[in-house]
Amino acid sequence: MIRNSYFRGFLFTLLILFPGLANLYKSMGSGTLVLMTLAGLGVVFQKPRPSFSRNEKWLMTVFAAYMAIYLLSAVVNSLTGVLGEIRGTHFEKKTYLLTFIPIYFLFRRIHIPAWVLWWGVALGGMLVGCYALIDFGWVDIEYRVRGAYNPIMFGCLSLTMAFMAIQGYRYFRRQHLLLIIVPLAGFFLGTVSSILTGSRGAWIAIPAFLGITLYHLGKNLRRLELALIIGTFGVALLAAYHIPETGVAQRFEFAQNDLRKFAKGDVTIENSVGLRLASWDASWQMVKGHLLLGIGPGGYHPTILRMSREGQLPYAVDVYHTQPHSIYFAVLVDCGVVGIGILLSVFILPVYIFFQRIRGSGPNKPAAYAGLILAMGYIHFGLTETIFGRNLFVAFFVIMLAMLMALTTNQEEVNY
Repeated sequence: MIRNSYFRGFLFTLLILFPGLANLYKSMGSGTLVLMTLAGLGVVFQKPRPSFSRNEKWLMTVFAAYMAIYLLSAVVNSLTGVLGEIRGTHFEKKTYLLTFIPIYFLFRRIHIPAWVLWWGVALGGMLVGCYALIDFGWVDIEYRVRGAYNPIMFGCLSLTMAFMAIQGYRYFRRQHLLLIIVPLAGFFLGTVSSILTGSRGAWIAIPAFLGITLYHLGKNLRRLELALIIGTFGVALLAAYHIPETGVAQRFEFAQNDLRKFAKGDVTIENSVGLRLASWDASWQMVKGHLLLGIGPGGYHPTILRMSREGQLPYAVDVYHTQPHSIYFAVLVDCGVVGIGILLSVFILPVYIFFQRIRGSGPNKPAAYAGLILAMGYIHFGLTETIFGRNLFVAFFVIMLAMLMALTTNQEEVNY
């Protein structure tokens, strides 16, 4: 265990500030990731090393395999002439995922206390919520709160923080009854923040988030407390839908109109639902003959341009953008079904590990439920967004996953 009080104080402060500030300030996410990685590399080779369970080793392996399959696909498709050019930028974000390994080493050595997680996500939810309310201004229904980068990232991560924060309700209640306002505020304001972004791709995770939350807290809270939490969320949703200035009802109407236009073959750059469906179809068309390893990293956009020149696309080329707006289709194009299998392992293995820790006798089970929120959120967000193509998405996933894994690890587990 690292005992330097100054280093631990700096690290804990950074982890508390990270969830909220990374969503508001550019480079906060990647900067924190770099600092954590460098600190982690400094302890990887120090002895005694932490012991890891078989599942933890498998998780570190699939993170490495994700990078490896991209390299393999690039080499094979380049040698066979399918991929015209290999660029380092196509591997940058995959390299970032590898930082999970040294960061997890660091967090296992540092022994992070639970209060760092719960105050971090609760304050993060409050911070992004207050920012969203101020930034939105309740004036222009066409305006979508965007945070440091764009409404999609801001909305997805705000909602994730909100539901992670409410998993810590019992922690705050044990400290003092009045402190329950902290997770409730983080939950409410984080939800409001996501709503004001108008990011429908974030909202599709709400049923899964609610299911996890009700299963967790429904077993451990009095009915009045559970009603308070459900009511907090319900008020946020109802107010957002029925107050015209939020634009939520309008966003649902836009989605319905987009689907009707797509059915009629009317897809333009403004049709966000239609352009995604068109991009997914084009992705499938270009990869049908290369299912095993895809057409190589970075092959999507050049292939779209070629298909457009040859008249194989039903819509204007700008509809398809430079990526297919789905991590699943992006990986399918880049690395084929082998890549999809590894990607699913990156998402599903944490879900399995956290379920095991919920059922076991290890510490901090509420943190394991927060881990389910994180993993399930990314599974859903990836349906409509190329999440691992964005620095902040990668940094948030890696750092929060490593912290949650470390918090829920039974320190008495044997090293297989």
